[in-house]
Amino acid sequence: MSAEVDTDAVRGLAEHVVADGFVDAVVRGARPGTTPPWERVRLRPVEIAAGQRVQFEHFDGRRTEVVNHDPEQVADALVGLFASGMRTALVRRVDGDWQVTISKRGRVQSVRHAPTADTVDTGHDRARRHLLAEDAPFLAAVGITVDGRVKPTARAKFRQVERFVEILDAAVPADRTGRVDVVDLGCGAGVLTMAAHHHLLGRGLDVHTVGVDLKGDLVARLNHSVADLGWTGITFVHDSIDGWSPAAGHDPDLVIALHACDTATDDALAAAIGWRSEVVLVAPCCQHDLQAQIDATSPPEGFASLVRHGIVRERLGDLLTDTLRADICAAEGYRTDVIEFVGGEHTARNLMIRAVRTGRRDAAAARRVEDVARLWSVEPALRRRLADRAVR
Repeated sequence: MSAEVDTDAVRGLAEHVVADGFVDAVVRGARPGTTPPWERVRLRPVEIAAGQRVQFEHFDGRRTEVVNHDPEQVADALVGLFASGMRTALVRRVDGDWQVTISKRGRVQSVRHAPTADTVDTGHDRARRHLLAEDAPFLAAVGITVDGRVKPTARAKFRQVERFVEILDAAVPADRTGRVDVVDLGCGAGVLTMAAHHHLLGRGLDVHTVGVDLKGDLVARLNHSVADLGWTGITFVHDSIDGWSPAAGHDPDLVIALHACDTATDDALAAAIGWRSEVVLVAPCCQHDLQAQIDATSPPEGFASLVRHGIVRERLGDLLTDTLRADICAAEGYRTDVIEFVGGEHTARNLMIRAVRTGRRDAAAARRVEDVARLWSVEPALRRRLADRAVR
C-alpha cells in the first residue's frame, strides 16, 4: 500500500494553479502499488459565463471527462488526484515551471525551471488541448509560424509536428525523470528534432539532443538556429546514420529516424537495438531493398496476383518490410506496433513503427520473421544489420 500524500504540500502546489499567471498543468503517472483511475489530467484556466474556473480534463486512455472547478475547489481536486496514486505534475506559469514528484513516502518534491510559456489562454471554446502551442519559439525558427501563428502554407507541416509530439508524449513513460539522451538519425530540416527537445524540456526532463544528417550546410544552419533560441542541450552533427556514435556512457534513450530512405531505417533500428534504447520512433521511406528481392524471385504459391501489378507489388514490399521490422524489434525485446503517423491526405509515407523496450524477447515474433522470410525467399535488411553488429 502506498503511503499517504502530504496534503498540506499539495495544497501549497494548488496556490500556483489558482494564482494569476497560471498557464497549464499535466498530472500523470502512478506511484508503486496504486492504480489511479486516470492516465493523465490536464489543467488550464478558463473564463466562462459563471466566471474564472480551472478546467480539469481527465483522460483514462480511451475517453475524456472535463470538469470545471471553482478556484476554491482546486486544492481538494488536486489532493484527490495524488491520493488516488498519481505521481508527477508539470505546472507551467509565466514566471516559471514546476516539476513535481510524489515520493514513495508520499512527500511532495518540486524543482523549479525557467518558464516555457509567457502567455495565458483562458478561452473555453476550443476543440481540444494541444500538446504543442503555436507560439513555441522554435516553430518560428523553422519557418512554420510568424508572430505566434501558423502560416497558412505550413498547416499540414504543423499537424505533422503536432501528431509527432502526441506520439512521443505517449511513448515516453509518464514517470520518466532525470537525463534523457535523444538522437534524431537523418534529421533533415530538424523540425521534429527540435519538437522532441522542446516537448521533453516542457515535461521537466534533462534533455540532451543530437541531430545527425549528411547535409553539412543544413547542419550549420540548424546549429545557428538553436543558438539563437538559447538552447544549450541540443546540437546537430554532420555524419551518416551508420557512422555516428554517441559519447561514451550516453547511449541514446530515445532514437528517432523519420523518413530515412530505404535501408537507412534499418541502420537506425539496428543501432537503437544495439544501444538498448528505451524508445524508438521510425517512419520508414522508400523500401527498395525487399522490393528488389521480391522482384527477383517467384511468389509463393497462391500469391501470384499480389505481384502481378506494379503498384500492388510495391505496396506489398512496403508492408512486408515494415511487418518484418516490427517483428524483429519484438524478437529483440521491444513492444512494437505500426501506427498511422499522419493522415494519408498529407503524405503517402504515413506509417510509423513505435518500439518501447521491455527487455523480454518475443519468441513468437522471431518465428513469424522466419516464416515470412522463408515463404517469400527474402532476407530482411534489419536482420542482416543486426548480424553484422553481432560479428563486430
